[in-house]
Order: sequence, then structure tokens, then C-alpha cells
Amino acid sequence: MNWKNLFAPHILDRGYDYYCEDAVKNLDVSGEIIRADVIGTQEYKVEISLNQGKIVDMDCTCPYADEGNYCKHMAAVLYEWSASGERLGDDNSAEQDLFATARTAEAYTKRADAIQKLVESAEISVVQNYLASILKENEKLLVRFYSMVKGKSEKEDVGRYTRQVDAIAERYLGRDRFISYREANSFISELGNILSIDGKRMIDNGQYMCAFELMNYIFVLVGNVDMDDSDGGTGMLAEEICQLWIELLAEVDADEKEEMFHWFTTHLDGSVIDYMEEYIERIIMEEFAEKEYQQQKISFVEQMIEKSEKKDSEWSRNYYVGKWALCYLDLLEKQQCSRAEIEDFCRKHWENSSVRKYYIDKCMQEQEYDAALKALDESISFDKERRNLVAEHSEKKKQIYLLQGDKEAYIRQLWEMILDHKAGDAAIYRELREQYSEEEWRVQREQIYSKLPRYAHVEELYKEEKLYDRLLECVLKSSGLSALHQFWHDLKDIYPEQFLQKYKEEVNRLASQAKDRRRYQELVKLLRGMQKIKGGAKAVEAIVEEWKVQYRNRPALIDELEKL
Repeated sequence: MNWKNLFAPHILDRGYDYYCEDAVKNLDVSGEIIRADVIGTQEYKVEISLNQGKIVDMDCTCPYADEGNYCKHMAAVLYEWSASGERLGDDNSAEQDLFATARTAEAYTKRADAIQKLVESAEISVVQNYLASILKENEKLLVRFYSMVKGKSEKEDVGRYTRQVDAIAERYLGRDRFISYREANSFISELGNILSIDGKRMIDNGQYMCAFELMNYIFVLVGNVDMDDSDGGTGMLAEEICQLWIELLAEVDADEKEEMFHWFTTHLDGSVIDYMEEYIERIIMEEFAEKEYQQQKISFVEQMIEKSEKKDSEWSRNYYVGKWALCYLDLLEKQQCSRAEIEDFCRKHWENSSVRKYYIDKCMQEQEYDAALKALDESISFDKERRNLVAEHSEKKKQIYLLQGDKEAYIRQLWEMILDHKAGDAAIYRELREQYSEEEWRVQREQIYSKLPRYAHVEELYKEEKLYDRLLECVLKSSGLSALHQFWHDLKDIYPEQFLQKYKEEVNRLASQAKDRRRYQELVKLLRGMQKIKGGAKAVEAIVEEWKVQYRNRPALIDELEKL
């Protein structure tokens, strides 16, 4: 019975998720009635009526079903029933194990044992004839069986496997050349199956370069497929391939390893999407630890820095130069190069913020605080247009002054941060407050309030000091209701009248602009929030009565207001 076409695709997907999460409980099939409980945001009861195996009615206690829709809870029960419900009441436990959906390790083992027993109980001629019929229809299984019989994989077999990979991709891509979210997991699963079975067998048979070629082919293909990969399947597959690369590197001979190194260093050329290049970079930098590769890696990284310096985008240039410069510095450290060599390289790329961060951290580790402070001042000048970096540099200067025990410089730095580099930051504010007595602080905080730039959030500082009258003034002056909601719990019980007036002004303004049901629903949601304020119920009642008259020609709005 094809029941899946009864549901919208997104409802079907959510129902399948519930089924996979074992949310369906107490499945019971009595005659032609299927009953079950589904654990969602709460427990829902589902009942499905059949007539000669066809669905004639479905009910669920969830709100979505109450509106006459077929819901995800119904779909989850049908998935469960399709997997096991039709076999309920069968006393043959062997058959139940054989056809049960294996969603636990125990169920998987039982199913595997049942399959093994079934095959062993069959006559050899039956098995051979059935296997031949299957292999005629499935080239992937044919290639796999052929390789198993031969006991090894040759170059020709790799070509057969890559054709299978292409066929899988073509089947999923279709005419629009895009793999949807619903199909992405199955696509990744099929490719992962080839890796875990066929690729692994090649490795076990000592056919290392065949395995390497196959996994590289899959890696590049996946890195170029247009797919909705919201579940992160591409990353999981790439991680699996990365682990197989590491396994291969431990087994191959010197010539094969050299060939692998060449492949890795020539495939950071845009042949795969940028985030997948990170797996190749990880292999290059973390593997190939032998001495003979160190100079090759240094030369390779130098080429990548030179290539990165030619990028048109300033952001890309800074990012990639910084990334490869840090790799180069890591190689220098592993070779135990002199401090002078490391510093010369840093100075050569001093305009790059990542390089300066590295140098500053190095100075701080070695307690060369004056050198670090000088580099930090230069960095603040270099990065003056990037406030996040300037804030980081300022934080490090503060740390150094503390380490040096220079309290005067430390307090001066706190003032500079609260008024400029981290203007209005509550943590810095608290840290500065600790440097003064209560009496002194009352004077100092007023200086902060008066000198803060306009973009700083003085509201948080008022909240910190419980200066609720000033905080309320800021909220009432703000545009919209975001500030009111932000300080809802701090102010609503102290200033209910002012909150209600602000609410009234804003909802009236929004109502005058609203033109569709979605906006009307948002207005009703705001009115419900308004009801929670002291005196809010009466205020909302008055607003609703006004709107029913003022907006009588908007039936959708009147309909939504009735839901209050």
C-alpha cells in the first residue's frame, strides 16, 4: 500500500525522523485498526482505520490534525507499522528477526543471524541461480562480487567502481542537477557504502593505490555536487575518507607515499569546495612527518603564501596569507629554527593580523612583555578599522599590565576600553568599578555615562547599577519594542503604566501598517504579551474594541482578534 503520497513531503520527513528516534510507542493492530502513542512535544494518540488494507481514516490528538490535516505523528506510526505492524501476532520468531527493522545493535545481530541461517538452509543451486539473477540486474554488486572472487582489485576494477559512483550521482542529480535535502542522506550513504565495503577490502588486500584512487574520486565528486547538505553528510563522508587516507599512509611504501603527497599538494587548486580543502590541508600538515618531506612541505607552503598574496579580495588575501603563514611558522618551530628566523618571517608578513597575533602570543609566553606591548600598539594602529581585532589587542594589553603589576597602566587601559575599544562592555565596566571605593565610583560612573559614544549600550550599565529610572527613559525613547522586551523582567513590575503606554503606541503604529494575516497574528501575539502587564488585560480590551471599529474592513484582522 502506497500511503506516503497522502502526506506533504516535509510532513513525511518529520514523521520519518520521529520513527527513527523511536518516538512511536505502544503500537497495536487490532483487526483493521492501528493505534499507537507518539512522543512529541507531548504524548499524542494516533488511530488509523483500514478497509481491506487501504487507509480510510486517520485521527491524532495534536493541534495540526485537529484542523483536518494529516500530521507527522500519523506518518511516524505508518512507518512503524510498515516496518513491523503487518507482522504483529506472527509466532514465528525467526521470521520476525529476519524482517524486523534493525534500529539497535541487538536487533541488527539477530537479523544478520537470521539471514545467515536462511542462506545456509537453501540449496546451493537456489543460491547460485538467485545470485546470478541479482548480479545481472545490479552492476555495483557484480563488481563487488567479481573483486571478492578474484581476491584483489586491479586498476580496471577501480574504473568499474568510479563508473558506479558516476551512475549513483547521475541518478540522484536528475535533470535539475541538484540533490535535495530529502535525498542527500541516501546519496551520501550509498557512496559511504562503497568506501566502507569496497575501499576497505582493497586496503585489506594490499591494493593501496587502487583504494586511494577510489576514495579520491569520491572525495572530488562530492566536493563538486550541488546538494542541500543541511545534515552535514558531506563533512561526515570527507572525515571518513580522511581517516582512510591516514590508514593508507601507515601502510604504503616510500614510492606510493610520494605519489600520495603529490596528489594532495596538487589538489588545493579549487577542484573541491573550499571547506573540503581543509581535509587535504590537514593531511599535508599533520602527516608526512618523515624528515625528507619537511623541505617539500616548506616549499609547498611558500608557494601557497605567494599564491594567496595575489588574491583580489582583501579579506581573502588576509585570511589565506595568515592561514598559510601560521603553517609555515609551525614548520619552522618543528625544525627548531632560531628565534631570529621566526621573527624575520613575522616581520616580512607584519601587515597580516594572524602573523602579529602569533608573534604577540610568542612574546607573552616567553614573558617578553615590552616587545608584546610594542607589537600590540602597532597592531591597534594597523587594525584600527576592525573593531573586533582592536578589542582583542586591548584585552591583551590589559592582561600584560596585570602580569607586570602596573596598576596605573591597568586602570588607564580599562578606561580606554570602556570608552572606546570595548565601549559599554559590562564585564569591563565591572572590572573598572572594582578599582574604586563606592563613593569614588559614583563620580567615576557619571564620567563614563557622559563620555560613552552613541553606539554604546548604556542601558546594560544602568541595569548593572539598578538605575531603573534611567533605564526606563532609554526604553521609552527607543524605536519599536525590542528594548522593552530586552528589559521586560527588570522594569514591567516597577513601571507598568509606562510599559502599557509604550506598548499601546507601538501596536497602534504596527496595526496601521499591517496588511496581511501573518502581520495580524504578530499583532495578536504582542497583545497577549501586553496582557501580562499589570492592568494589561483592560488596556488590550480597549485596543481591541477600537480596532474592531477602526479596521472593520479587515476581516482577517478581526478574525485573529477573536482568538484573544
